[in-house]
Amino acid sequence: MIKNRFLTTIKEYKMFSPGETVLVAVSGGPDSVALLHLLHSHQEALGITLHVAHLNHQLRKGDAELDAKYVENMALRLGLPVTVEAVDVAALANNEGLGLEEAARNARYEFFNRLAERLEAKKIAVGHTADDNIETFLMRLLRGAGIKGLTGIPPKRGKVVRPLIRVWRREIEDYVGGLKLVPRRDHTNYESRYMRNSVRLKLIPQLKIYNLNIKEIILQTILLLTEDNLYLENQAAEAFNKVVSRQDSQTVEMELGKLRSLEPTIQRFVIRQAVEQVKGDLTQISFGHIYDVLNKLEDGGRWELHLPDGIYALGDKNSLKVTRQKQVIKAIKPFRYVLPLPGEIKIAELGKTIRGTFVETIEKNQGEGVAFIDYATLGKELIVRNKQPGDRFSPLGVRGSKKLQDYFVDAKIPLAERETVPIVESAGKIVWVAGHRVDERAKVQPGTKRIVRLEMQ
Repeated sequence: MIKNRFLTTIKEYKMFSPGETVLVAVSGGPDSVALLHLLHSHQEALGITLHVAHLNHQLRKGDAELDAKYVENMALRLGLPVTVEAVDVAALANNEGLGLEEAARNARYEFFNRLAERLEAKKIAVGHTADDNIETFLMRLLRGAGIKGLTGIPPKRGKVVRPLIRVWRREIEDYVGGLKLVPRRDHTNYESRYMRNSVRLKLIPQLKIYNLNIKEIILQTILLLTEDNLYLENQAAEAFNKVVSRQDSQTVEMELGKLRSLEPTIQRFVIRQAVEQVKGDLTQISFGHIYDVLNKLEDGGRWELHLPDGIYALGDKNSLKVTRQKQVIKAIKPFRYVLPLPGEIKIAELGKTIRGTFVETIEKNQGEGVAFIDYATLGKELIVRNKQPGDRFSPLGVRGSKKLQDYFVDAKIPLAERETVPIVESAGKIVWVAGHRVDERAKVQPGTKRIVRLEMQ
């Protein structure tokens, strides 16, 4: 049974091609031991050449060295070449601020990929099983994941192939037992301080109380989600090509109008694809990150979001840009102009003009570039200047004053844009944060006798 499912999976996903060298990742545990023996027994039929790889994580002093020796001896008995290396994973985790599980995984795949490149191995076979798939699904569900994350462990991704991904762990135990093999046992697999172990040892047994076939049900759910995800990814790939206006290794820029016209689900997939293209993967990118970007698509002005691993999402009224290139904040020379009423001044440092006139009534729907001020609240002159440290004002509709810096943060105005916002003041008080908000104390009221219209272009 295990051999049939093993071969069917290899055939279905076209895991190997005749003449390829395959690197087999072997820890010495039951899963990898079964994988190695199955591949070895079908090596000629598959037309492949095998090379065994083992990484000593140096986490279990004594046992780790015995694991490495066990793998070396097994490869020798099978007549296969073997490469063993050691990495201090605990030190790696500490230096890079990672958990032990993540650090160990990173170290393993760095070793596998480096060795595969040296040996010109086209594939890296690892021993993930159906049980590993179930555990990964539940871990991601608990942490929060979208449909992509809930598709579990892919049978094939790049060079990495998983011929045992549809084989249950109990079948593997029966198989290695039938071969009279005694695999190595890692006692840390029974320590519930690791999330995967906790899911395996505590959560899944609890779920079996409600349904003895819970693992089979979850596996079927994973397969259905995988099919749905594949369809959505294909739709998103077509949409991606239509909305992208510019792309390179550092940046993907999309036309906002075309992006907004897509269904929300496809929008989400398109944004994920853009992030993956720039970042190289979707590690640490959660549904929440993508949702934050989606929410910003309706903002009319410029905005900026920081995503994990040095990725930025930058938007304005015309485009959405996913990039590694941080916005450069241009230094604006200090400026200070006196605005006559009526009259206008040109702010050469910003390439903007502010005009002041008297009007009889407030004109509605004039946009953020226009403000109306009660002339009686003004002093002898209007000053237009840069923002300054310690600036405070009372935003229209808000009780009390607040720091201008806090207002910018609350209004989610990008850093690069804040330096280009002119400040209009009179009698030592801000009356208008140009293009954004009038001061509450300068607003036009029912008893206002003379209205000043300010416009920035």
